[in-house]
Amino acid sequence: MDTDWDDLKESNEFLKLLLENINSAVLIADEHLQIHQFNRVFLQLFDQAGNRTAEKSFGRISGCVHAVQENKACGETSQCRFCLLRRSLVKTFLEKTPCDKLWLERVFYINGRPVEKYLEFSTRHITFRGRKMILVIIYDVTDIEKQKIELEKKQHQLDLDLQAAAGIQQSLLPKCCLTRANLRLAWKFEPSGQVGGDIFNLCEPSPGRLAVYMLDVCGHGVSAAMISVTVSQFLQSLGAPEGGAGAFPEPAAVLNRLNREFPFERFDSYFTIIFVDIDLYSGEMRYSCAGHPPPILLPREGDPEVLKQHGPVIGLDEEAAFDQHRRRLRPGDRLVLYTDGLVDVANGAGELFGRQRLHAALQVARREPIARLADRVYDTVKGFGGGRRPEDDLSLMVVEYTGPRA
Repeated sequence: MDTDWDDLKESNEFLKLLLENINSAVLIADEHLQIHQFNRVFLQLFDQAGNRTAEKSFGRISGCVHAVQENKACGETSQCRFCLLRRSLVKTFLEKTPCDKLWLERVFYINGRPVEKYLEFSTRHITFRGRKMILVIIYDVTDIEKQKIELEKKQHQLDLDLQAAAGIQQSLLPKCCLTRANLRLAWKFEPSGQVGGDIFNLCEPSPGRLAVYMLDVCGHGVSAAMISVTVSQFLQSLGAPEGGAGAFPEPAAVLNRLNREFPFERFDSYFTIIFVDIDLYSGEMRYSCAGHPPPILLPREGDPEVLKQHGPVIGLDEEAAFDQHRRRLRPGDRLVLYTDGLVDVANGAGELFGRQRLHAALQVARREPIARLADRVYDTVKGFGGGRRPEDDLSLMVVEYTGPRA
């Protein structure tokens, strides 16, 4: 078989057939880049007529921008010393060193018009007609490169859009370390991507009342972020147009309405939410939870308590009805809300941070000022995860009831 293959390689008919049907441009040039032979694809690459004679410079036949504008042959223009193709060919000729798949971007004049082309070329030292020559194989990657450039432009625009979306989402979060009458609030937020499905905020149902909520849309990225923003704006608008003060529904009614307005069939997603309504003067807290991690009550005195009462997630069952629960906050009591991304942070061994570690971190920092407490818990979680970006959106909000003013 080896002898047959060697005979085939020596066949002029075989070599001619190969050169004429290969999809790469092939040319043979001397040390001065004078072309002595080329195939049909070379002419097609630069859209030249088939009657162009051999033994002309590469710049003249290809329409190299420098050769055309300066009306000079290869090696004679002011830019030839910077030409990667020329340097590679000279190196191959002098050192017999092959070059493989080098990349060249150049403007060529084709039919009198400048055309930008992206080429990939390889070189080999050969003997042709008794002379030392250079074999050059050129592959036109212009279409591929232009597609890549177009994709990069689209990706850049997408990144800009995502940055804008992230800015919009951030603007819908409350101001950190917020202080209102009888209430303080601090929070930490880190999306798994540029935008996330977590969102939280506060609203004022009526004078003397303040509501806080936190929701977590299933999934990540733009679609989850759009739903979270839509739900947040829906909550902010409740009760505003018609009734004004006192028209805002109670927590259970809020969740029941959300469940009707955001069915899975319409949004192809579901979400969890905790909604808390606090009377700023009496400290009475009413809350309703839909599949969300249960909030943690940190009383000023006494042991922490997990408020476990909750119902199903929003969107999966249109017939679901949500309950409402009450607690009375005393001055100095704190309420901790979070999403499951906080406790699902994993370390290098794949172990989750978990709720026990969260409770321990809260216990350690419970006497700290509210902003410091939020920072310390967040730092503990991030430290456990090795500082890596979380796989799920990470949200933590701490609400402190300071009691009526004297």
